[in-house]
Formats: sequence, structure tokens, C-alpha cells
Amino acid sequence: MNNPFLQTIQSRLVYICLWLAVMIVQSSLVGYYFQWDFFNRYCYDAFIVNALQAACILGAGYPLGYYRNVLSIPLFVLFHVLLWLISSAVWLGFGYLLSSLALSGDPLYPPFFREILPVRILFGLMAYIVFVQVYYLSFTSSKLKEKEKAIENLEPVSAPKEKLTRISVKKRQEIYSIPVRQILYIEANGDYVVIHTLESKYLKDRTMKYWETHLPDDTFVRIHRSFIVNIEHISKIELYERETYRIQLKTGAGLKASAAGYKLLKQKMQL
Repeated sequence: MNNPFLQTIQSRLVYICLWLAVMIVQSSLVGYYFQWDFFNRYCYDAFIVNALQAACILGAGYPLGYYRNVLSIPLFVLFHVLLWLISSAVWLGFGYLLSSLALSGDPLYPPFFREILPVRILFGLMAYIVFVQVYYLSFTSSKLKEKEKAIENLEPVSAPKEKLTRISVKKRQEIYSIPVRQILYIEANGDYVVIHTLESKYLKDRTMKYWETHLPDDTFVRIHRSFIVNIEHISKIELYERETYRIQLKTGAGLKASAAGYKLLKQKMQL
């Protein structure tokens, strides 16, 4: 399971900045509550305990990934209760121990820690619930991407005997005959497709599969289940996120490409 908070540099920075903000807010609130009498204590405490909590939430992603398909509601609840209790015991217990060592056994730290413990437990429970939702959303997104990839790989592409050179499209009460080389890209739209050109866009029937097999395959590439692009109008290709690429056209339009579509595009463009 790929942890969503560790997949990219941006996600790591966001996660780190989030917890730094939590540390600063907690230090400020505790400082205000205690009228700044325990500056060293709550600064050490806020940094150490919250850093451990952040690490425990990262670690919780792995058992969540392995046991995310628990169907029994009692087992599901028991699993999350145990996971939260274990992670809370780790970050609170080790946080207290390390903070005590950092403060050289300061006798005023234990009562300070006990006084803010209920609030910290409540915040820990809320943080656990929020981050678990993020994990489950990430699992669902990854599963959908895997299904899309499997569908794309299962679709056989058979070359027809004749390729289209022109297509007829209708807009309002007018019919146009468009050379296929003027097509920028074709976008799926339910049971129809939208054909994009420099001048306009046109709604047309037939499936994406039809256009994939009837357009010239040396010029048009299906880069995604929703897009077929004319490679002559591509300006640049860049990595958008994990296993997803962004195809930018000369007009400035941006299209999404799957990993399989990007591989096919590289072959057609001889990259």
C-alpha cells in the first residue's frame, strides 16, 4: 500500500507543514492558558508529542491498507478501536517519556501533562477519524485507477481496412465536412463524443472505440478512456501525479493521460 502522504514531495511537505501548524497552535493556546509560565515545558512537549502522533498516523496507514476490506461491522469497529488505542498509547506514552527526559525530570511537567491529557486525547481521536477518511478515499481512488487500467489493457484494438480522412458533423442546422487532420482531440461524453477543432466543437454519435479504430493510427492516439488526441497538436507532456500524465496542446488545452495511454503515445511519437 502506497501511503498517500508519502507518494510525492508535495504531499510530504503538506503533511509536515500541517503538523508544524498544529504544534504552533497548541504551543500558543497552552501558553495563553498557563500565562507563559511553562514556556520550555509546553514547547518541548508540543514538538515531541505531536511529532510522534504524526508518525503514528503515518504508520496506521499500513494496517488500514491491509485490513480495509473488513465487511463485518463489529470487527470493523473493533479493529479501529484497537488501532486508535495502540497508536494513542504509543504517541502519548513515548511523548511523555521523551519530554520528561528532554526536561531533565522537571517535577512540574507531570502535572502539566496530566492537565492537558483529556484535550489531547480528544484531539487525537478527531485527528484519527479525519486521517482515516483520507486513507479510505485514497484506497478508493487507487482501486478505481487500477480498474481503469485493467479495462484499457483488455480492450483489443483491431485496425480497420479503411481509415477516415474526413468526417461530417452537424451544428444547429448546418452540416460541415471536416478533414480529420483539423481535429485536436476527441472527448467521451456519455453515449456521444465531443470533437474539438480550432474553430469549434461538435457533438457526434458512435463510441470512443469506433473513433479509436477508424481514425488514422499514425496521427491519433487514445491516451485515456475519455480522450483521443491528435499528436500533431501536442505541445508538451508532463507528469501530473503518480501514473497519470498531462498532455498540453498548442492551443493551451490540457488532457489527462493514463500510464497505458502514455506508453502508447511514446511509441507513436518515437520518444
